[in-house]
Amino acid sequence: MKNVLVICFCLCFLACGYTQRDGELVGQVKKVAHATPLICPDYIEADVSLGVLRGGVGSMSTQDVWLVIPDKAMEKIFREANESGALVKVRYDEYRVAICSSVIWATSIEIIK
Repeated sequence: MKNVLVICFCLCFLACGYTQRDGELVGQVKKVAHATPLICPDYIEADVSLGVLRGGVGSMSTQDVWLVIPDKAMEKIFREANESGALVKVRYDEYRVAICSSVIWATSIEIIK
């Protein structure tokens, strides 16, 4: 029993912290949505496609990233980028484990002109 507790403690300790900090991606915002988990508090997330299309021509990608948007100011920029189809540069942190949301959290967003 003692070994099981030690293993559980070690696994919980290893799950704390970040997998990656200050990552960067460039893509197009496909969707901004309100997530409403059953037990956890609601949050806002964005679906960013790493494939870029301009006038129907460009790179098609099956790689999408779901990011948690932590504040209203960033949500506004994500929504503007979604409506205009503009490219965005997003900086993010990735947690090892996130219980109630996606593991990737946006830290900043910039619309590329």
